[in-house]
Amino acid sequence: MMRRGLAWVGALLLLGGCVSSRPIDEIQIIQQMGYDFENGRYTGTAVYPTFKQGPMTKPNMLTTTSPTVYDLIPRLSSKSALPVEEGQLRLILFGKEFARRGVTQITHSLARNNKVGSHLLLGVAEESAKELLKITAKTTLSDTLYLPNLVEQNEQSMNLPKTNLHLFLYRYFSPGSDPFLPYFEKKGDFVKLEGVALFRDDQYVGHVSLRDSFLMKILLGETKNGVYQLKVGNRGKQGEDRVMLQNLWAKPKYEWKRDGRRHVLDVFVHIHASVRDYPSWLDQPGGDLFADVKKKMQNELEHNMRRLFHYFQKKRIDPLGIGDFVRSVTRHWDSDAFYREYPDLDIRPHVTVDIVHTGIGE
Repeated sequence: MMRRGLAWVGALLLLGGCVSSRPIDEIQIIQQMGYDFENGRYTGTAVYPTFKQGPMTKPNMLTTTSPTVYDLIPRLSSKSALPVEEGQLRLILFGKEFARRGVTQITHSLARNNKVGSHLLLGVAEESAKELLKITAKTTLSDTLYLPNLVEQNEQSMNLPKTNLHLFLYRYFSPGSDPFLPYFEKKGDFVKLEGVALFRDDQYVGHVSLRDSFLMKILLGETKNGVYQLKVGNRGKQGEDRVMLQNLWAKPKYEWKRDGRRHVLDVFVHIHASVRDYPSWLDQPGGDLFADVKKKMQNELEHNMRRLFHYFQKKRIDPLGIGDFVRSVTRHWDSDAFYREYPDLDIRPHVTVDIVHTGIGE
């Protein structure tokens, strides 16, 4: 057994030594790609690092157009003095018009590409992907991964639900959910993450703000972070006073039942939150003012969740995977029958908030 193990190790080392490798300055490493549809033609944009002396890099761009989407990479290669490599691709950005027409021709191609990891990030640009990538290449100087880093830190510590190629394809192929992606807008000379782009099957149909994406994150059951501003009055001198709440932990629970001749979905959400910032008058002695904040937060979150559910139902999309949940608790679930009922489904959110602490003074 020992000899057999050593033989396997030797074979693996031998195979590892056979892997082809090329010096980094002899290839063009694409780290971000953009896809647009403009004036009846497809545009492909690639962002790659140019390696200077020492560790310094500078973002650079290649762009090309084609009547079809399939030969954009070969056309980019024909404009490059070095072979184009996709193994370090971190983000694909779709222009809104491209995304409206459907993105499966790209996502399916990526899924079949063994050089691309399933954790590749995807996103949608408000207008042109090329223009947004051009802005980041000009303004970020040495940071060729500005947009991927922006997405990852907002997923980890702020209001963006988790997305990547693997999750997009899972939600796309699931009969009980629809995919979504980060949504970017141009703000002056900068690119800003503005919320979540929503899809029906593979086509972009609308988007929601970061404030609503926080609610999505809670309802998907994946949040331990995120911030939420709550209006609490006009006692201050600076206009309307607000409380900044930091989500520590949230857990949704779904219950599917029949009420008379109609189905009802009750959504129970329990949130543990801390108050990050609040007006000084909430510290006044006498009365539990934070009890009022808690009640106000519960009512506002329930109202905004109802509004969000209605928006999804109006658009006939299911980014929260309600169909998947109902399928898990229903025998002989029928996708077509469920989604015929879905736009008029009675969805009732019930929110409970526990304010855990209010700062170091506690």
